[in-house]
Amino acid sequence: MKRIGYKTVLKIVLSIGLVAYLIFNIDLSKVYLIEIDVLPPFLVAILITLLSLGLMSLRWKILIANFLTPAFSIKKLFNFYMIGAFFNIFLPGSIGGDVVRTQRISKNKSISIKAATGVTLLERICGIYGLLILISFSLFFMTYPKGLNFHEFLPIWIFKSSPVIILSCIPLFKWLLVKFNFHTTYPFIIKVIGISLMAQMGDISIAYILNQYFNLGIPFSAFIFIMPLVYIATVLPISFGGLGVREGVFSGILMLYGVDVSIAILISLLMYLIKVVVGIIGYIIYLGER
Repeated sequence: MKRIGYKTVLKIVLSIGLVAYLIFNIDLSKVYLIEIDVLPPFLVAILITLLSLGLMSLRWKILIANFLTPAFSIKKLFNFYMIGAFFNIFLPGSIGGDVVRTQRISKNKSISIKAATGVTLLERICGIYGLLILISFSLFFMTYPKGLNFHEFLPIWIFKSSPVIILSCIPLFKWLLVKFNFHTTYPFIIKVIGISLMAQMGDISIAYILNQYFNLGIPFSAFIFIMPLVYIATVLPISFGGLGVREGVFSGILMLYGVDVSIAILISLLMYLIKVVVGIIGYIIYLGER
């Protein structure tokens, strides 16, 4: 049996510590604000998550079809994404959802690990570029919390030109792809990034739905600023599946918008619970494919 490394132990300890800190900061009287009527928006959030994973599967399929010889059905790739969602949440260490997905397409069609990893990495890079586009538009509309006071030390033209700056980097992005032997066209890049943007609207929509449930009054546009930052923080390999870091960053930013600390933490934990439910569905698919 493989021993658990000290880095994995530290990640687990950090995640448990962060979650415990958040839970101990919840005012128990605020917990009673969550009633049975939370079930409809919760179920809608699960459906939105599944739809987002479906769009990500479509993005993955397009990239595989363009850069690898074997063809995969969208159903097969969606199943791989669902299994990856389970591993993202429930396993510590370096075995994440991306690694699992890469291994599965490699074994399923006898693709080299190097080629499969390259396409999966490219998929993630396209997703991150999409996040930068979302952040740039949030800066354009200045939907960041006033507590950050960006406008006090940066000229207004930087905010208003940020979408143009990010979008003008597409030629550079294409050049980098060619350097790594991913020969493609501008229409192809725009299509893949467009699908990424649609998929990323999933978590943004879920956060807004929960915001509406608690009557916080935060505009939808604000979550276009919040959720990309939460995702980028989650990518950092410092916790157990992003647990604790994701909830801490999300609730911390909500507090900058004036949200009560307990409500902010409750929303972040509800969003995590949604991912757990989707992960359990992924586990059922995983058992079915064994």
